[in-house]
Amino acid sequence: MTEPVFPIPVAAVRNAQAELRVLAGGIDHPECVAWFEGRVYCGTESGQVLAINPDTGETGVVAAPGGFGCGIAFDHQGCCWYCDVGQGRVLRLGRDWAVEAAWEAVEGQRLHSPNFPAVARDGTVWIADSGTSFGADDGFLFQIGPDGRAAVVDRSCGRFPNGIALSEAQDRLYLVESRLPGVVTYSLAGGTAGERTELLHMPGTVPDGIAFDSAGVLYIACWRPDRVYRLHPDGSVDVYLDDPTAEYMNSPTNASFGGPDGRRLYLSGLCGWSITQIDVETPGRVLP
Repeated sequence: MTEPVFPIPVAAVRNAQAELRVLAGGIDHPECVAWFEGRVYCGTESGQVLAINPDTGETGVVAAPGGFGCGIAFDHQGCCWYCDVGQGRVLRLGRDWAVEAAWEAVEGQRLHSPNFPAVARDGTVWIADSGTSFGADDGFLFQIGPDGRAAVVDRSCGRFPNGIALSEAQDRLYLVESRLPGVVTYSLAGGTAGERTELLHMPGTVPDGIAFDSAGVLYIACWRPDRVYRLHPDGSVDVYLDDPTAEYMNSPTNASFGGPDGRRLYLSGLCGWSITQIDVETPGRVLP
């Protein structure tokens, strides 16, 4: 009898232990990370938004809107969109970090777990509400238009909708469904989304956050296992980073490109206390 081998080794493209570096530590369970105007930003479980110097790792609180900062994104006016999963609301924070607007419901339905926002060039903000609990499968995708009106876009994505990314042409939206588990897509035209299409199934994982590089490769950060996958335009998938002991990459829940020429990938780790970084070969798509 052949001696069984378990687990099957995963050959990652990059070495997490050797190549990942901590940018900033001592952060209260950062769920999200974003790059904007030369700084790294993250949200915390205690409801703060932190700004991090990408050269020194120096960290400072720029806002304390409360709740649990689950997802953040910046628009072209420099406002920060803040998804507060703790209090079930979406906030727009101005350049002075004051609350300019707040949404707690859509079409008469109370928000439960607004998870992540993606801002389109036309001013539309696409947001995933993950639902009442993991396993309830009652999440949905909604949008806030340039006029501030909120509307439900789709309920067929109910299996814990999570991270969102837009294509370069912004004619397609990509959405993680953590309990699918995998990634689904929608065509976009004039602020309207087409039908949901299942793009990638990822059995045995809990995918969370996604980000595109400039070559159209989709990076998929997973809450479980502690991995970052890549979906290439030809449909092939590889493991970019893997940390089986969660020492260097503890539940990477979101990813953002930034740094010099967009060649740095920043990762937040919900179950850890740090923002980590790694230099990448292909520049990322820097937002907004």
